[in-house]
Amino acid sequence: MSAQPQVVVYGTVALDRLLPFGTTRWQEFPGGEALNTAYQLSGWGVDVALVGTAIGTDAEGERLRQLIDMAGLSRAHIPDDPSAVTPVCEICIGQDGERQMQGRGFAQAVAPPVPEALFAHKPVVAVDPNLGTSALQTALRAAALGCSVVAMDFVHVPEVAAVATLLQYSPESLRRFGPAQLTKSKARVEIFTQGNEGGTVTDDTGSWHYPAYPSFDILDTTGAGDAFRAGLCYGLLQSWPLKKTVDFASAAAACHCRRLGGASQVPLEEIDALLSKKTQNIF
Repeated sequence: MSAQPQVVVYGTVALDRLLPFGTTRWQEFPGGEALNTAYQLSGWGVDVALVGTAIGTDAEGERLRQLIDMAGLSRAHIPDDPSAVTPVCEICIGQDGERQMQGRGFAQAVAPPVPEALFAHKPVVAVDPNLGTSALQTALRAAALGCSVVAMDFVHVPEVAAVATLLQYSPESLRRFGPAQLTKSKARVEIFTQGNEGGTVTDDTGSWHYPAYPSFDILDTTGAGDAFRAGLCYGLLQSWPLKKTVDFASAAAACHCRRLGGASQVPLEEIDALLSKKTQNIF
C-alpha cells in the first residue's frame, strides 16, 4: 500500500467463524464489510488502504491479526488497542449458501481515524454506516474533498445519499437500518441489489433492471454485497460506463458465492468468463 491509494475502504474488520453446511467444524476467516471489499480489490491489483476498526489484544484479536497478515493486507490503518473488544461473527451456512449470523463486539467497535493524507489524491472512498457518526463524517469529508464515494447501506442518511457517487443498498439493509430516506439528486446513482433476482439502478435517466448472473455452484453468500461494492469501485477506477460497471459488480458477486467466507479474491479472468457467457447467451 502506498501513500496515494486508489481506493480507501473505511469500516469494520472482524474475525469470522463459519460453519459450512454438513460440517461440524468451525473455520476462521478474516471478515467485516470493509476488509471483504479491500481484500477483493487488492486481488485485482488495486492499491487499497483499509482503514478498519481497532483490534484488541484478546485471543480473537491475535488470531485476526494473523489472518490479515496471511491475506497480505496492510494493517497500517487498523489500530491495535488493548482496551478494544475484537468483533467476532459466527456464521452458519445453509445448503443453499444462505447464512445465519450472530455477532458480538460490534457495538463496542472502536472507530479508526482517517489520515487526511489518504484523501489528498482523490481516491475512490468506500464506506458503510456500521460505525455511526464516524462513518457519516468520513463519507461527507471525502465527498467535500472531491473523492468519488461508494456508499453502501446509507439509505437512511439523506446527507450521505445526496453526495454519494454510487449508493448501493439491499433489502437486508432496509430491514436493518429502517426505511429509505433518499434525497433527489441528479448526480447520485442508486443501486438496489436483490441477490439472485438482480437489482434496479436509478440515475438521472430513470430506472432500469439488471439481471443476476446464474450461479449453479453456490457455496456461501457471505460478503456477496461487499464483492459487489468492490466491483463498483473497480469500475469507477476504469472509468467504465455505468452499465458495464454494474454488470462487472454483479458477476463478481456471483463468482464470490462459489467460495467460502466473506473475504475472497475472485480472479478477473473468472469474472470475464462469466460476462462472456452472458454475452453469448449460453446460460
